Amino acid sequence: MKDVTITELFADRVRCAPMATALRFRGEEMTYRQLDLRAEHLAHRLRDVGIGTEDIVGVCAERSFEMIVALLGVLKAGAAYLPLHPDEPALRLRFMLDHAGARVLLTHRPVLGKLPGLDVTVLDVDGSEVPGATPLPPGGSADGLAYVRYTSGSTGHPKAVAVPHRGVVRLVHDTEWIEFGPDQTFLQLCALTFDPSEFEIWGALLNGGCLVIHPPGPLSLPELADRLRREEITTLWLTTGLFHRMVDRHVDSFGGLRELVAGGDVLSPAHVNRVRRAHPKIRMVNGYGPTENTCFTTSHTVTRRIRGTVPIGTPIAGTRVYVLDEGLRPVPEGEWGELYTGGAGLARGYLHRPELTEQRFPPDPFVPGERMYRVGDVVRRGENGVLEFRCRVDDQVKIAGHRIEPGEIAAALTDQPGVSQAVVIAREDITPGDKVLVAYVVAELPDENPTDLANDLRRALRHRLPRHMVPAAITMVPEFPLTRAGKIDRTGLPAPKLVPRATDTAYESPRTPVETKLAEVFADALAVEEVGIHDDFFAIGGNSLVAADVLARLRGELAADVPAARLFFENPTVAGLAETVAAHTEASTEPSDEDHEGDRACD
Repeated sequence: MKDVTITELFADRVRCAPMATALRFRGEEMTYRQLDLRAEHLAHRLRDVGIGTEDIVGVCAERSFEMIVALLGVLKAGAAYLPLHPDEPALRLRFMLDHAGARVLLTHRPVLGKLPGLDVTVLDVDGSEVPGATPLPPGGSADGLAYVRYTSGSTGHPKAVAVPHRGVVRLVHDTEWIEFGPDQTFLQLCALTFDPSEFEIWGALLNGGCLVIHPPGPLSLPELADRLRREEITTLWLTTGLFHRMVDRHVDSFGGLRELVAGGDVLSPAHVNRVRRAHPKIRMVNGYGPTENTCFTTSHTVTRRIRGTVPIGTPIAGTRVYVLDEGLRPVPEGEWGELYTGGAGLARGYLHRPELTEQRFPPDPFVPGERMYRVGDVVRRGENGVLEFRCRVDDQVKIAGHRIEPGEIAAALTDQPGVSQAVVIAREDITPGDKVLVAYVVAELPDENPTDLANDLRRALRHRLPRHMVPAAITMVPEFPLTRAGKIDRTGLPAPKLVPRATDTAYESPRTPVETKLAEVFADALAVEEVGIHDDFFAIGGNSLVAADVLARLRGELAADVPAARLFFENPTVAGLAETVAAHTEASTEPSDEDHEGDRACD
């Protein structure tokens, strides 16, 4: 594996083809030379405010030219970037910036108004043309810090994974697990806080390809299908949930792809087989791996009909994998063991958490002087060394591709007044086809009103946790069932068939047949007892994938025209949607191109 940095590889692409298109966004293009100049200009600005080698700089930006300029500018300054999402709660943003020691935050105008007061220097990444900036002398090394990304932590606070340049280079350069090159066009769809964005961005820019940036905001499945065709995307990454929905509704849109990588959770064999039947020339890849090993650890290219489970495959270049027993001894082929990984993709560890780093990154017993990472997944090695996933060894779950430690949510709950105990689990028996988080809480006082306490807790969590970590239901129980060993029996916790509505909005019942139908569909989709006409769909437990299903169902059940996903996201209430249904139906004699079911996909 070459000892090169991200910035050195990017500089090579600029020298090879300075006028090649690096980025496309909303009908505009940016060449490699233009991107390089803007990033150099930003790097000088960062140096001027004291940013240098190994410093950490926050980047809070929507998908845009400015977001890519910010990442590259930070690296050119010798620093590392910390991806932040504009919709993160203020408390969480402050914690991450403070914990990482970030003194500077890069953002741009669409986000500036959303940011709370933060004790950092805020720089606006202006997208205007800039004069040529003198290139900064090359600095850093392959082992230098490239980025820090926070993931859910079982202690009640997120933990920061520190990844060096070497990890990203090993992921996208001089590797054969997928095709990279100047004739490839990638779609940048993932939120920057989600680590497959490293694959999308650097997979294109370190190999001379073109990166098409999908506009921020609501995204409907048909809009995504249309973009794949119109932008002639060749390489696409989708989370498992979005992949399944696209296969169900728009599998034809994959026709122009060369590589389709999906993952983040267990893939459905039926959906993978359907892609192969519809598009046999596509390289269909199951991408698997933790953030601690730079996005992907193994990959499996599907070459024949899947029977049983979709394998997670074999290690990508520069990666070692072991299947070990409790004594760290290799288990025989075909037997289940715990997965460990090492090699060039390995993170440095957890920022400012030496004890946790030592626990999760023990010495590699097979390569003296090296470390490995305890992934926490139970796997087995089959024929030709192909790995098969079975389950987790702990409580960690994946929801919409996000790795979540239920312990962090439980800790946030027990911090609240009135709570004696809390446990959080993922259930698949509430909303069909989806895993959702359910919290179970024992109140300190037995006469506490369960509905009032559950509503108070949900409000508190929204101010502390990102949306994907707020449970879809909070169920009050008098006590937790226990196993014979005295541990909480999670299998004995009741399934919340219907949960009370949880919102600050006063309940108002439907007034028209359309509002009645909409409220019924909302309630069914979210497994709640009732939905008021002014309840915000997302505030009462909805998410982007459920929204896609809701709009698809309404299209089949309402004798009226259902509006575009954009209109639903702008006013996601029964009353608002009923008004737009009426207005859209009156204004249109036939469906427009925008009238589609929606999904926010990775935002």
